Amino acid sequence: MTVKLSESLEDYLETIAHLIEIEGHAHTKKIAESMNVKMPSVTAALKQLASLGYIQYSTHFPVELTMEGKRIADEVIRRHEVLTRFFAGILGLNSQQASETACRMEHLVDDSTIERFVLFSDALTKRADAQELRVYLMDSLRPENKDAQLLSDMPIGSVVTVTYIGRNVAKDCPLSINEEVKVGVLSLDASSITLEKDGREINIPRQIAENIWCTSTQRF
Repeated sequence: MTVKLSESLEDYLETIAHLIEIEGHAHTKKIAESMNVKMPSVTAALKQLASLGYIQYSTHFPVELTMEGKRIADEVIRRHEVLTRFFAGILGLNSQQASETACRMEHLVDDSTIERFVLFSDALTKRADAQELRVYLMDSLRPENKDAQLLSDMPIGSVVTVTYIGRNVAKDCPLSINEEVKVGVLSLDASSITLEKDGREINIPRQIAENIWCTSTQRF
């Protein structure tokens, strides 16, 4: 029966697998350096993994993964790679943040969850009909939009200043950056929003309003 390993022991298997792939072998000293842990801790962990049948370990010889050890190491590595791609490519984290976050999460998610990450990531990055959503997500993550709100979410009567116009609607948007407008009512079919601009009313499609970021100036 497969024993559920601790996060630490999974990290050891992952490190051993990486060292074998890169250098062709995994010595105890190199494992300690790679994981930034002391030799006694490495020795204790390797003995435990050996007793569970995940590695072959003998003093002064390179550590070798058993078939079961390699299977688990490959699973952890795959979870790490999938999560890193998701955090970097979809959520826009920098490479270091993405990898560090993946390290913390790779031990917590099961294969079923990982497959959903893969499905969602592939859909957003490969499907043509997901292009607008992908652009919207990237626009939402822009630092200047952190404290702004979408025009479509502003309450009736709010006077707002446009701070950013999303790339999805930039060509069709009747508003400009720094322009001030008053938010009116949503149409009965919820397809458009009435705005007061320069003393006159205009209607803009809700799809455009959902891609315009603004800050509140005042509320009536």
